[in-house]
Amino acid sequence: MAAIKEKIIIKNTTRKGRKKSSYLPPDYKTLQEVIDGIERDYILHTLELTNWNLQKTSRVLDIARNTLKAKMKKYNIDLQ
Repeated sequence: MAAIKEKIIIKNTTRKGRKKSSYLPPDYKTLQEVIDGIERDYILHTLELTNWNLQKTSRVLDIARNTLKAKMKKYNIDLQ
């Protein structure tokens, strides 16, 4: 039975491991896109809680201030 399931999975995926578009919802995102969205939202939430204080935000997130700035740049988050 496991061999049958494995064949089905292989037939329903492309070489890169993504499912064929006919099996996916229209808003399909990769895992990395989902993770990036969660990280961006959490950074924004923390910035709001700390009144956009980068030092406090980086402390709460337990990351270096420069790392926070790099992530803000990556996610197009501007200081308010």
